[in-house]
Amino acid sequence: MKAKAFINQAKREAKLIDALLLARYMLVIHDHKMISAEGETWELDFSSELEEIDAALQMAGIDTTQPTHAPIRWRKEDE
Repeated sequence: MKAKAFINQAKREAKLIDALLLARYMLVIHDHKMISAEGETWELDFSSELEEIDAALQMAGIDTTQPTHAPIRWRKEDE
């Protein structure tokens, strides 16, 4: 594999990992919250989704046992 192709593949994989980490963070902060609508109340449970994301991240070599930091969204200069 040529160096440029390897670098491009690594960049794509990094974006996928970043997206999985963001999704995991969002699910963790909303997991077990109580929701009310139309007179009914229930608890959100994202445990199966979190297990799938954790398995994918662990296959990529990411340690999911460490605390997750809040994602930082950098604003574009023109916004």
